[in-house]
Amino acid sequence: MNNLYIHIYLFFIPLIIGNVLHMIIVHRNWFSGLAFPISKKWFGNSKTYRGIIVLPALTGAIALVNSVSFGPFEISVANDAFVGFGLGLAYILAELPNSFVKRRLGIANGEQSKKYKYLQTFTDKSDSLIGVLVFYFLATVISFKTVVFLFCIGMILHLGISQLLVLIKIKRNF
Repeated sequence: MNNLYIHIYLFFIPLIIGNVLHMIIVHRNWFSGLAFPISKKWFGNSKTYRGIIVLPALTGAIALVNSVSFGPFEISVANDAFVGFGLGLAYILAELPNSFVKRRLGIANGEQSKKYKYLQTFTDKSDSLIGVLVFYFLATVISFKTVVFLFCIGMILHLGISQLLVLIKIKRNF
């Protein structure tokens, strides 16, 4: 499964569209009943049950639509939907350790360290990407070389899309 178009439809499109839709949902405070923190003490106010429920559902649904429309990419349409759901869940869960460390360092939600700004930017963008790539590597048949390639492309996309979301005022900080 090292064909680039498969990774576009099964990996990048569900994650990009799912995350943008999730940011719109957060920005407009939809599903506010689910917007309560997992743990204020450990992760701050911005890591909520809404994210744990909504993002995997969105990425799974988008992967399902892509699989029905252009696939299946892996074993079956159902497996592709599972991969999409797992990518969304891995994305959210992989952000938690970074949030935990930032809360211990006294860095507020959505803020950056003054001393290590570039390191924190890299960590903020790579934590979720590493999480989804570990899941993707375990759930599909791809080489480590492909994982490295997807990481590089993913970092460029993640940085660019984050900047765009800030410019159009859907996201507060880069």
